[in-house]
Amino acid sequence: MSKRPGDDLESNESLNFKRHKFSKPPLSNSVTLLDIASGKQLQKLLTFSQDPQQSLKNVQAFKSFLDGILASHDSKAQTHILKDYLESQKLILGEEEPLTYLPDIFQTWKFALQSNNENILSAVPSVLALLVRVISNSFDLSTYGKLIGNTLLHKNHQELIKRGLTANKSKEYVISPVLRLLRELSMLDGGALSDNIFRARNFTFQALTRNLNLKYVGVSMEEIRKPSVRTNAVRFVLQLLKYLPIKSKKELLREREIFFVLTRFISGDPPFLVRDILETLKTHIVNDELLPREAKTRILTTGLLEKIISLYRYDKEEEKSETSELSIPDSAHKVLLLICTSLNSGLLLNQSGLYPKGLMVNHINGNVNDISGPQIHLGLDSIEWIHNYTEKIAVRNVILSDFIRTLRPWSSIKENELILSVFKSAPELIAEYFLSKNSFLPDPKLTAYWVGYSNFVYGTIKLSLPNNFGHEEGYADLPPPLSILMENLLPKQLNRKLLTKCLGQTANKLIAFFVVRILCLAFQKLQAALRMCREASKASCESIWNQYALRVAEVFSERCPAINVVIAGYRRLEPSDLFQREAFTKLLTLYYEVLPLSVTEAKSNAPVLIGETMMSIEKIDFTLQKGVLRALELENIFRIANLSPGVRWFSRGVNCPISLFLAMLRLSAIASPDAPLLRLKNVLISVVQETQIFQTRPTDSMLDYFIMSLRNIMTDDKMEDFYEYIDSCLTRCVATPIKYIFKLEEFLSENNIAFHDSNISLLPFAMLDQWKFHVKAVDASALQKTALFISQYLGSHTKLIGDKKIIKFLSESFANACPNNSEAQQVMRNYKKFGNEIRNHNYYQVPSRDSKSITATNRTAEKQTSVKVEHCREIVSSEDNNALVRWRKKDVDDVIEDGHIGNLVILLSSKHLSIRREALTQILMFAQNLKDSKFEEKDQIWLLLSELSASAKEIINKSPLPRIFSSFAYHSIGILKDPSHHLFPKINKFLSRSPTWQLDKIPLMYSIMNEPPSSDGKVCSEREWLLKFLLDGLGSEIDLEIFRKRSVFERLLSWYHHDHCQGLQDTILKILVRACSINNASTTLVTRFSVVTWLEVQEALSTNTVLHNLYQDLLKSCNQKRIMRWSRRAIKSKEI
Repeated sequence: MSKRPGDDLESNESLNFKRHKFSKPPLSNSVTLLDIASGKQLQKLLTFSQDPQQSLKNVQAFKSFLDGILASHDSKAQTHILKDYLESQKLILGEEEPLTYLPDIFQTWKFALQSNNENILSAVPSVLALLVRVISNSFDLSTYGKLIGNTLLHKNHQELIKRGLTANKSKEYVISPVLRLLRELSMLDGGALSDNIFRARNFTFQALTRNLNLKYVGVSMEEIRKPSVRTNAVRFVLQLLKYLPIKSKKELLREREIFFVLTRFISGDPPFLVRDILETLKTHIVNDELLPREAKTRILTTGLLEKIISLYRYDKEEEKSETSELSIPDSAHKVLLLICTSLNSGLLLNQSGLYPKGLMVNHINGNVNDISGPQIHLGLDSIEWIHNYTEKIAVRNVILSDFIRTLRPWSSIKENELILSVFKSAPELIAEYFLSKNSFLPDPKLTAYWVGYSNFVYGTIKLSLPNNFGHEEGYADLPPPLSILMENLLPKQLNRKLLTKCLGQTANKLIAFFVVRILCLAFQKLQAALRMCREASKASCESIWNQYALRVAEVFSERCPAINVVIAGYRRLEPSDLFQREAFTKLLTLYYEVLPLSVTEAKSNAPVLIGETMMSIEKIDFTLQKGVLRALELENIFRIANLSPGVRWFSRGVNCPISLFLAMLRLSAIASPDAPLLRLKNVLISVVQETQIFQTRPTDSMLDYFIMSLRNIMTDDKMEDFYEYIDSCLTRCVATPIKYIFKLEEFLSENNIAFHDSNISLLPFAMLDQWKFHVKAVDASALQKTALFISQYLGSHTKLIGDKKIIKFLSESFANACPNNSEAQQVMRNYKKFGNEIRNHNYYQVPSRDSKSITATNRTAEKQTSVKVEHCREIVSSEDNNALVRWRKKDVDDVIEDGHIGNLVILLSSKHLSIRREALTQILMFAQNLKDSKFEEKDQIWLLLSELSASAKEIINKSPLPRIFSSFAYHSIGILKDPSHHLFPKINKFLSRSPTWQLDKIPLMYSIMNEPPSSDGKVCSEREWLLKFLLDGLGSEIDLEIFRKRSVFERLLSWYHHDHCQGLQDTILKILVRACSINNASTTLVTRFSVVTWLEVQEALSTNTVLHNLYQDLLKSCNQKRIMRWSRRAIKSKEI
């Protein structure tokens, strides 16, 4: 065969399969951003081309065009070009082909899929995501975005999504654009396509769990503009949670694997992503009221909570633009608190406090309930489960129980706060937590672990016991299991052996201090528990509750250290250990108050302790902080002395400079006004009532005058002679009172004064008896000081006794015994002057205030209390019988806004039975109309009216509804129609407690008086509202009896000079005047609440004439004979 000619070879060059290399010249028809001037030009640019390079170039040009729209502030022209292009993309509908929008772009994407061109596979979904974002920013373009989404989600195009999501995990540039596209589509038009995307999860969720694991692996921090595959996948899931409807969201939450992976690496995620996760979790899961609780618990598992806990140690730095008010650890802590303590939104379930799950506590068997039969009654032992639950407790909050076991409260402040918040919200978990712990505090060593754990125990014991021990409707018939209550008071790991070892520490006194603080709280909590047992015994089964209280005290005394151990620890302290000394004495006081039997059995050395303390009383400087702490220590010592048997108040020991009683008087006189030592005054009153030193009624006023006289003469000079004289007088008055009674009777018979009219104590006669010896024993300056005290003390008697002859006689007797023409003699004869000064002196006045400020304060007080007595008796909301028919012709809104429903409520307290019945019927009719109306706040007002009606049904056929309850409803309606009112939360909380009201308790009184306000700075506003409805509700003897039972008047009188109530004195006086207008109320105020004494003190402190008018009105309206007999004619001279 001959060879082929050369020209044939040249002509067949095309058959050579070797790849030729050539340069890539720029495409002649390439278009830049500036070249696109119309929609047709953009359509031509994006026309499908089989040339991969040309197609990629066109897509990139389109991307630049879209970037220009997002970056430009004025992009109307470019947006118009884009709209023309989107309008020109008609839907293609073939015989077998699906509905397609943007056919050229999707055909380019399909071509890249077939040719496996990864550059185009990345560029097309990226530009589509950018296009959807541009469309989202324009309301006019939203329709086109939905068309893009519907086209993408069609089954013939879902392979494109699957290919991008399932690409090799190393090809992030292919996976991320598809995730961004799905995220943008789920956000479009408020989530219009989110449900469609979720329904197509067979494709849209392809390899989602794997993609959630593809976290950023770079060296530096992940940037928000260059997110990783995990970041894009997390954002996609978070957007679905935000926009999915409830039904689809519930299905999504069933995908537990997705959420496990989503939070698996949360501690390593960038700050912006962590914040997105926490915010979505809080807003769209926990706080979503439409999402049922069972759906929330599918995701709010122990594992998820542990991942959030790991954020407490999150330490990645945030950019300044990302930093918010709360750091990430604080934000995570806030979310966890919401999840763990929110009853309606989080994991918290209703529980019954100290009563375990499923326990029958209102069923009493025959051995307990039937006490009239001949059988043997076992009492507390008849309750089968009372001694059970020593190892395991059935709780309702199982998830929270498992979660708190994983916390380390001793090593993290936030974890400590979290677990204490859980304990406060679910008290059933406290005993379960400690019983499940096999180990507790190790040997006492001052390590970070020991200090942290002891602080955690301190916070746990500090939590108050739940009301009624956790039972919802008052106290149960049976008490809670003993072991559960004891774990709340003092966990079993804190046994006597460990506590004794801690108190015996000499090297580290801080350990003993921590334990003493814990024991003080435990004793106070025990005291509260015993008080609750006493209250429960009044309700049902008194014998059971009394035995239970004795058993609780017995078990507690077995766990706590003996009192001698505490005393020994106190005696080892140095004088400079002020905080420790005060804490130890406080604990000793609690031993005497709460566990007196254990103190008696131990034979404590308290008297020795008291004597040692008295030796250092002269070295105290109360002007310094150290002096205040020392004063608190001494106050505790005197309280111990008052509770100790056989203490000699009026005798001095070998090394004691003064007696105990005089030491208390001296301490009360020199104590700082910032620490008035009110408990010490209670001890003084107790001793005075026992010994009858001050026989003048009222005792506390005479005691105050004595202390004020003592304060006025106390200086830095030596006063040993003065103290010795007063001690001698006190001792002789107590030891030999008969001697001074004879002297008093002798004087009274000489002056024809009846003995029962004298109304003076024996102490001035004892002072007179010892005066002549004191005059001879001291010098002139010391004598003058003692004379000043006696003169002021005698002057104070002119206010408290009726006949002034006795005071004049005593004054002359003292003066005659003084040296002639001496200063002491002149002072004695000027007792009236000093008496006036004492009556005008404020005992609790702060010395640092000058006279100008005091005058200004008095003037302000007088303006604030400018009350006219005659107007105070008017009822604020008087009864209007026309309200029965007036509301029927008005709309629901007008009935509420114009106050017609309030007037209707007041009629439930009418004296006429027919009016009360008709008012109840009309209230029920209006409540039904309100429920069917469109009034915004109808639910709260309807609930108020329903509970009021249910409570009134039981009583109105027999007697009127107490006006205090109709007044509460009257004033609450105005608040419930305004959700922004600061009292709105408290009233709603009250209404949610029970369907009926207890008609012997004043609504919201204790909540406003004892709890902090709902909003900062609203203390005065809340109390003002309370006083207004109390004033309006005091209208009859029934209301007065409720006021008496609930100690309303005592609290009002204590409020009169309170810092938060300076503007409320007006209303307090109105309430007192209103009470005087009720039958027999004035007598009750005088005999039970000492209003006469209170008015005398207030009248002495102020020149306001209202107090004087109220004082006269009170004495006129009371039962004169009964008051004279009750006061032993002490108030006779004050009758008008």
